[in-house]
Amino acid sequence: MRSGFHHLARGILLKGNRVLVGKAKGYVHVFLPGGHVDFGESAKEALIREMQEEMGLACTVGDFLGIVEHQWMKGDELQCEVNQLFVMECDDLTNNTLPPALEPHLTFYWRDAEDLEDLEPFPLRTLIQQYVDGSKDIWWESTIFDKQLRTEDYEEK
Repeated sequence: MRSGFHHLARGILLKGNRVLVGKAKGYVHVFLPGGHVDFGESAKEALIREMQEEMGLACTVGDFLGIVEHQWMKGDELQCEVNQLFVMECDDLTNNTLPPALEPHLTFYWRDAEDLEDLEPFPLRTLIQQYVDGSKDIWWESTIFDKQLRTEDYEEK
């Protein structure tokens, strides 16, 4: 079986009780903004760069929230990722404005914090709600040991 590894930086951008999420065309799940960390780049630098590339926005990366490890099957290939998560601020966005998308395969929009049932990696659903409710705990969750890989969630439609 082939495999792939991804080191990602992602941001939690909250406006009121709304969370900024992205979606790739053809996929069923949503994700937090951010992307791959390039070799020699810090996670915070990667998050700033990704926001500029994907939305044309200058955002500020704040406190480190934690790490979520995740795995899934993409066809016959096992994928594993490590997500470093940060608080993110962007003065150019409001929660009633549709965020721009500069890459044609992506869309971004706001979701209520309690309406994240299709967010992946799925441990973020609970972690974000706890954060919105005032928790200051550092995050660490993993699906690496979860033997039930849900391939149907990651297949193109």
